[in-house]
Amino acid sequence: MNQRKAGVVLSYLSMGLQSIIGLIYVPVLLIFLSKEEYGLYQLVGSVIAYLMIMDFGLAGTTVRYLSRFTAQNNQKAKENLLAVTTYLYFGISFIIIITGIAGLNFLLPFYSKTLSPYEIVLAKQIFWIMLFNVAIVIPGNIFSAIIQASEKFVFLRTVNIINIVLQPALVFAVLYFKSSLVAMVIVQTLCNVCVITANAYYSMYKLKTNIKFHYWDKPLVKEILFFSFFIFLNALMDQVYWKTGQLILGAVSGTAVVAVYAVAMQLDMMFMNFSSNISSVFLPHLSALSAGKNNMNEINNIFVKVGRIQFYIVMLMFLGFWLYGRVFINFWVGADFKEAYLCALVLMGALVIPLIQNTGISILLAKNKHAFRAVIYVLISVLNVAVSIPVSKYYGAFGCALTTAACLILGQGIIINIYYSKIGIKVLYFFKNIISSLPPVLAVFFIALISKQYIPQKSIVFFILQIVVFCFLFFAAVWSFSFNSYEKNLVAGSFKKVYNKVLKRKDRI
Repeated sequence: MNQRKAGVVLSYLSMGLQSIIGLIYVPVLLIFLSKEEYGLYQLVGSVIAYLMIMDFGLAGTTVRYLSRFTAQNNQKAKENLLAVTTYLYFGISFIIIITGIAGLNFLLPFYSKTLSPYEIVLAKQIFWIMLFNVAIVIPGNIFSAIIQASEKFVFLRTVNIINIVLQPALVFAVLYFKSSLVAMVIVQTLCNVCVITANAYYSMYKLKTNIKFHYWDKPLVKEILFFSFFIFLNALMDQVYWKTGQLILGAVSGTAVVAVYAVAMQLDMMFMNFSSNISSVFLPHLSALSAGKNNMNEINNIFVKVGRIQFYIVMLMFLGFWLYGRVFINFWVGADFKEAYLCALVLMGALVIPLIQNTGISILLAKNKHAFRAVIYVLISVLNVAVSIPVSKYYGAFGCALTTAACLILGQGIIINIYYSKIGIKVLYFFKNIISSLPPVLAVFFIALISKQYIPQKSIVFFILQIVVFCFLFFAAVWSFSFNSYEKNLVAGSFKKVYNKVLKRKDRI
């Protein structure tokens, strides 16, 4: 199995683990922390998330240019690029610290009416720790970029998997002895330091990467900054979409409502991550294709191939949550968070098209055509914030989710597809492939919807059994009526490789 395929497999393994652990993480945290403390943690995290994007897109930019220079076999350009990027990262860290200090003093007055004096003191303490975390994580992104550009996805994903498993375990251990938000955030910071150290070691000693400054390449720096700016703009708008809602609700409704919305957002983040990881491993390959000419047919084939795979995963999760999400949330975090179901469902529905087209973002980056998407994203995000503020006052968390969903459909569902068609992506051909796979998926959904009415919903055993049967029927339907030969070979080949490895291990024993 090559690095790209292994990267996809490990991405889904990490996403699976992250989802399972995330499902355990929240209810356990709510044992040690109050609903208000959890809401406060999410509120401060939403502020810090804005500082986190001050990577300014340099990681993605570094991957793109390293891939290009590797294809050109230009070692000197690679060394100089990494040196220039390192200088830029140190400058960014300084800006982050200054911005964080100024931002804290600016934001606190807005929350003085909804937060208690104790919550304000606690918010300051965890903010300083999180700020330090961001200041070291951002420069560390250069090492993950080196590994990704080298297409060493196995190491990158393996380190991520180890962090996913160990970090919650250490957090729970600390909380067991001392229920403290401060202690929890310190543990998370130390884990991030360990990840950066591992990536740095692999980059410098295993990949033999040489970071050497040769000259200050003004044209390259200008090109990097221009390219990075629009990645940053996209990242900034992502934060506006997914974090500003919590900031608004914190100001108008308090930390308890933030906690409910945060639960919905966690479910939506899981939903998004399962789709985005598969497309991210294609960025170096797409960058190499874009460096040549007359490769648009191959790029379109990748767009459709990956889109169909994402479609099956996205629809399984979306329809499954539609059917069983309400009961799941009740089992998971309790009836106090029941409003999170509608918030999460509305946003998942709006995300279906953007998620099955995630490879389109990688294509735009590879072709340096991402500026238009960034501009549209800005306009739609501004509209989202402007409408969310008054709507949230009257309709709370659901109003905030509904506004965000409407803006997603307009910006990432309609306008971006018009632009895709303008740059040579065959949008109609893509949707023709997707729609042809839809009938068996909908048939399974309606069968499950009808049968659900006759099955007890209060028993966790019956609940789990329903989900298992739904997944089995879904897979059987798409295998029989939707999968093409490539998709069947992909699934069968993966199972065959796993089976052969198990047999080899048995023979060794």
